Amino acid sequence: MLLQSRLQIQSLLILLALSLSFISCKVQLVAPYDDGMVQQIETTAKEIDRFYLIMLEVTPEEENGRAYATFQEQYINFEVELNSLLTKNKVKPVNEHSARICEITLQLWRKYKAEHKEQDYLSDGEIKLNRKTFDDLFFAMLSAEKGKQIANNPPE
Repeated sequence: MLLQSRLQIQSLLILLALSLSFISCKVQLVAPYDDGMVQQIETTAKEIDRFYLIMLEVTPEEENGRAYATFQEQYINFEVELNSLLTKNKVKPVNEHSARICEITLQLWRKYKAEHKEQDYLSDGEIKLNRKTFDDLFFAMLSAEKGKQIANNPPE
């Protein structure tokens, strides 16, 4: 009888210890929110938007005003920035969706850069479409970060 009581008490203690350990454990299925990442996304988005607006509003369509060489250095700088965003997203655990958005953004940036280089010109329509594409992609990046913030700190 005493042995049986002792086993029951030990079983209860083990159950209590396991319960407490599960309560203290937190399975994280979402990458942590990163304010620095949000700042970099916002800055890059604004600069790329400015890049296309200047191309659209300031440079003339005629007389080779939109030649690739005029914008080559900016293309390189933005590609470096997009590479940085991709790398930072890839190294975070459980962050596949954000990394994928960055991969798509970088792929499209390279594609549009190559088209500009090949044609040595962009029309108003192409500039507007490129601008809208990147606006949507950066919105997706910011939405993903906002989702991480909400998931990690749910409203009460």
